[in-house]
Amino acid sequence: MTIALGSLIQAAMLNGLETRMAAGAGTATLTLYQTNLALCVFDLAAAPFIAAVGPSLTLSAPLSSGGTEVAGTANRFVIVDQDAVTAVSGTVSAVGGGGDIETPSLTVTAAATQTLNSLVLRMASDGALTVEASLTLV
Repeated sequence: MTIALGSLIQAAMLNGLETRMAAGAGTATLTLYQTNLALCVFDLAAAPFIAAVGPSLTLSAPLSSGGTEVAGTANRFVIVDQDAVTAVSGTVSAVGGGGDIETPSLTVTAAATQTLNSLVLRMASDGALTVEASLTLV
């Protein structure tokens, strides 16, 4: 038999993630990497996500990176909370490439501002977490 979580439990679990993201003294971030090289960083707000009402947690977006980018090709991401503890991480690929985040362009240009248009974390009834994001990389 398959175990399934109800939508209120999914929302509560996602809201727990949001609460953890907002705890701490630093700044929560989403960083795009080329392997271990940080390419660009998006500073997330003090309370980065809008409270979940169902199985989805949505970031208050759009956000721009700080203009301190390093040139490269994005292939993974890491979201850390305000204590710099990893909350969510995964892969980045071109559309159709099977990454956790798929984007039309993977190229990050040095010193160019990148845009995070949207970010949604979804929890399936089996507890699996997926990421949907829209990035404009130049």
